[in-house]
Amino acid sequence: MTAPDTRLRILDLRADYLVEPLGLEARHPRLSWRLESDRRGVMQRSYRIRATADRDGAHLLWDSGPVDSDACFDIPYGGPPLQSMQRIWWDVAIVDNQGEQAQSAQSWFEGGLLAPEDWHADWIEAEDEGAAADRAAGLQWIWSADPLDPRPHGFRLDFDAPADLVDAEILVAAKDNLLGVWLNGEPASLPDLIYWGSLLPARGQVRPGRNSLCLLATADTSGFFPVDGGAMAALIRLHRRNGDIERLVSGNAWRVQSDPAEGWTLPGFDARNWDAAQPSGSRAQGDPRPKEPGICLRTEFTPRAPVVAARLYATALGTYEARINGQRVSDHLLAPEISVAKSHILYQTHDVTALLRDGANALAFTVADGFYAGAFGWRMERYGFGPAPRRLRAQLRIDYADGTQQWVTTGRDWRIGGSPVVYSDIYGGECHDARLEQSGWDSPDFDDSAWRTVRIGDAPPAQLIAQTSPPLRATRRLRPLAMTEPAPGRFLFDFGQNLPGWVTLRAQGPSGQKISLRFAELLNPDGTADQSNLRRAECTDHVILRGDPAGERFEPRFTYHGFRYVEVEGYPGRPTLDDIEAVVVHSDCRETGEMQLASPLLQQIWDNALWSQRSNFFGVPTDCPQRDERMGWMGDIQVFLDAAAFNMEVDPFIRRFLLEARAAQRPDGAYPIVVPQPLSFPDVVTAGWSEAGIILPHGLWRRYGDTAVIDENWAAMEQWMAFVARNNPDHIWRHDRGLDLGDWLSVDAIQPDDETTPRILCATAYWAYSAQLMAEMAQASGRAADAARYKALRAAIGAAFAAELLDGAGKAGNGSQCSQVLALHMGLVPADQQVQAAQILAQDIRARGMTLSTGFLGTPYLLDVLADAGVRDEVIGLLLQTRYPSWGYMPSVGATTVWERWNGDVGDLSMNSYNHYAFGAVVGFFYRRLAGIAPAAPGFRRIAVQPIWFPEAGRVTARHDAVAGTITTEVDGDAGGLSRLTLSVPANCTARISLPAGTWREGDRAVEEHPDIPVHATTPEGVTIEVGSGRYHFIRFRPMT
Repeated sequence: MTAPDTRLRILDLRADYLVEPLGLEARHPRLSWRLESDRRGVMQRSYRIRATADRDGAHLLWDSGPVDSDACFDIPYGGPPLQSMQRIWWDVAIVDNQGEQAQSAQSWFEGGLLAPEDWHADWIEAEDEGAAADRAAGLQWIWSADPLDPRPHGFRLDFDAPADLVDAEILVAAKDNLLGVWLNGEPASLPDLIYWGSLLPARGQVRPGRNSLCLLATADTSGFFPVDGGAMAALIRLHRRNGDIERLVSGNAWRVQSDPAEGWTLPGFDARNWDAAQPSGSRAQGDPRPKEPGICLRTEFTPRAPVVAARLYATALGTYEARINGQRVSDHLLAPEISVAKSHILYQTHDVTALLRDGANALAFTVADGFYAGAFGWRMERYGFGPAPRRLRAQLRIDYADGTQQWVTTGRDWRIGGSPVVYSDIYGGECHDARLEQSGWDSPDFDDSAWRTVRIGDAPPAQLIAQTSPPLRATRRLRPLAMTEPAPGRFLFDFGQNLPGWVTLRAQGPSGQKISLRFAELLNPDGTADQSNLRRAECTDHVILRGDPAGERFEPRFTYHGFRYVEVEGYPGRPTLDDIEAVVVHSDCRETGEMQLASPLLQQIWDNALWSQRSNFFGVPTDCPQRDERMGWMGDIQVFLDAAAFNMEVDPFIRRFLLEARAAQRPDGAYPIVVPQPLSFPDVVTAGWSEAGIILPHGLWRRYGDTAVIDENWAAMEQWMAFVARNNPDHIWRHDRGLDLGDWLSVDAIQPDDETTPRILCATAYWAYSAQLMAEMAQASGRAADAARYKALRAAIGAAFAAELLDGAGKAGNGSQCSQVLALHMGLVPADQQVQAAQILAQDIRARGMTLSTGFLGTPYLLDVLADAGVRDEVIGLLLQTRYPSWGYMPSVGATTVWERWNGDVGDLSMNSYNHYAFGAVVGFFYRRLAGIAPAAPGFRRIAVQPIWFPEAGRVTARHDAVAGTITTEVDGDAGGLSRLTLSVPANCTARISLPAGTWREGDRAVEEHPDIPVHATTPEGVTIEVGSGRYHFIRFRPMT
């Protein structure tokens, strides 16, 4: 048996909660470490940090000196401010409470490009000649003078086609409703999927000579979102025999008329007395031109001496893949990821030292549409985040031993060529034509003389900010469980798990063979892929084989899908299970939680929530990974953060999302409900969603002890609180509630936004909650006056809530489950009414056959409210329920992720995402209340261990890697109650443990007599004890009878 390692160890040194980060933005990052020791009761007594400008420590930057403190995180670097591209080495020595000393290994952090003048590279355009010519034609969104005129609008263009016309393309779009298109008086055919953010092909006959194109469209004047008016766009390409293309676009040459007269679409109709169309007054701002092919860009360079270090700084308006000498520079995917591009664009820093070599080198990029340029949002808007064209900016820094540098930057000397990516689209998929591949294009000595030189693009009016959050990566691969052939030549692969990413496919076939891969969460009754819940997202990849006799391998690079099933059509021969593999892609947040639950049902619920988290942590926390949405809904992540922070290390990821929230905040202080969102989207607020701007910083501070996140967001949070208060002087949130979603998707709602709980109650409760969190964060960050101010505000809101929204006998609002839950959870029910309020909630649950009725806002807190009230039967009844509506219903019918709706398998499939984590917030309860792992102080420096034992649920084992160290528990018992608790407490932490009444032993001693376990309190209900670090085994002793 190996003896315990009693040495004191310092591990996991981090800067801004990152291990050896490249490209830091913070001048004084927060430093942290954790301690390990197998001895009990180990606490840090003092620390000393040293930071140097070099690895050998010759140039000291900062010596903290001995600091008498047990702090091991949230410690600001105290040396001179970090400079651009500077690497600082640091270590820490500590002394513990038993006099033992320890010294850490060295770590480092490195600055990014912290000033605009650090950028030497040009923005270069990444579009082919066809796209450039389309853009130069100057397409406009047009309408009549009144964008909200509700009448049908007829648009007409009479034009002349050249005598040598050989082909014509008609591309149209109309916001909000395209009712018809006529070409020379005949109806034109349109695709089945109609949307306005991208031009759609209208098929009809154009002849040499005079032609007419007519469109009929209407603007929405009411709707779920605020309306903003109509818009129309069109592009006509006339192909001539000599290869020239003439382009006609929507603009003032078009004529428009409301309620056009009969016969207006006929060729001879005279529309000269109609008004000239004018630029639309709606919010339509995107560039709806069709999908563009991927573009390759390259240059060559020669280092002038042996290379000591090299860094590549790169970003794009679009998405890029970077390569040096034929190799990818990193495993990052879909960079630079989505952002509020009008404010800032993320760039990535890559250590490419090992990729450079003596002599000629090649630096090459493929640029595709990505989030910036691709169709995005359910309106399918291309260039929804900023203007065309796609652009690339990159610079390679090469360091030499003599201290000098060489820069290789994007500029006029770069070459641009075609790529095998025919098109790529986040929602639609990717088409790859392997016949267009150019061998060696990303290696030195490639002959690029046929490639043209690039054009310099306009610099966007946005700040470049380093991405330090976890990148998108492929984290695992899954093999299919089964293959069927539901129709001749259509092969259906089932991976057994709903997941985010794509597949790799191996095939051998003739040149030009086209294989299609359709992705889906569901199957039709006939066993084929059912994409009906994906709405306008095509979710289909295509590969065209080059005809390699050795076989070919396809894997997309610039799209992603949410799927369990893949239907393959056009495959040469019959594929096998070995020919396809799923690639799971998501933001690579370290997984920090694990649970083993004896109940198979609860285990599946936990598994499903983790898979939904993986699926929706995709650059930003999204709502779903599959349909035409995949957006950063603020409400979803604020309710799920508790669970998310157990499962994964989320501080850098959520701080990056909060950067987007601040960038999207309105001038009046309102947080929008979706970030980032296309520029055409209305900036609306809603209670329970917008408050993510406050709830997320508070959650990160509590979980990671991170006060920097409070400072980063304080001004924005204050602006939000002022926005709510400005028109609600009586402390009831009556005005400025925006979209006002309320308890979204509650069980009793017939329509998703039906008011099953008074919206005024939801809003006022969240206002009170926000005031409470602001007071706590103000106190933690040294803002004593602000803390007092927000405490007073919270008290005023509470008094107003009690007077208007409580009946004095425990009933909140209309007595709905959500009303009771929010009032109780947010401390708005006076003490003398709390028992009654909880009983009203419990009675409603029993009356519904032990089922819930809550939606997005009420569900996350439901079980905690019941547990706090001691209503155990309802807690376990809800946990183990498998009838609709319940958490257990989803896995009982085969779900492998959490659904958007409780009844996701019925009803309107357009609102049925089968991979939405919001209702998976229950997993936070699993960790805190079933496993007994809860933070009692920021960063888990104190742990609250209060497990609730349910014999029906059985044994629960859990692990959580907190910022201070790993916490584990095992909770077990029998019909008589909790009888065993095993607990590991990290060094430099303590735990307060609540055990039910009985005789408890730790090891061979009663806890009351144990020297390592001071008893804090004993009551008839049980005993509360305090323990320091170490591993403990508590057993409840029962004398034999």
